[in-house]
Amino acid sequence: MPTGLLEVIIVEGRRLKDKDAIGQSDPFVELYLDKKYKQRTATISNTNDPVWNERFTFNIHSGDDTIHFDVYDSDVGGKDSIGNGKVKLKHVFDDGKFDEWVKLPAHLGLSVHGEIHVIMHFTPS
Repeated sequence: MPTGLLEVIIVEGRRLKDKDAIGQSDPFVELYLDKKYKQRTATISNTNDPVWNERFTFNIHSGDDTIHFDVYDSDVGGKDSIGNGKVKLKHVFDDGKFDEWVKLPAHLGLSVHGEIHVIMHFTPS
């Protein structure tokens, strides 16, 4: 696997599954290559179609092959999982870029809990 710099832009989400009994979700995204080093977006209040437009960078090392996106609903008592998506970095390495909607499959992948728009650019070192 190549090494270099991965720029990730979390653009927006759409049709995120409602986790709140009253009102809409307060979603945010945690993104990581390794669970020990997570980055996260701001929390957008009261929407199932949030717009983040936030930029993150990751140093890519030889063992990194997948980036994970965990979407949560922020609650007073903590956070509820809305869904989890992931992208194989091979797609980014091959083209140098990635611009797609990443689906958030539900448990067992039987339904989808929405999707997030992700743009990535890879610069080899």
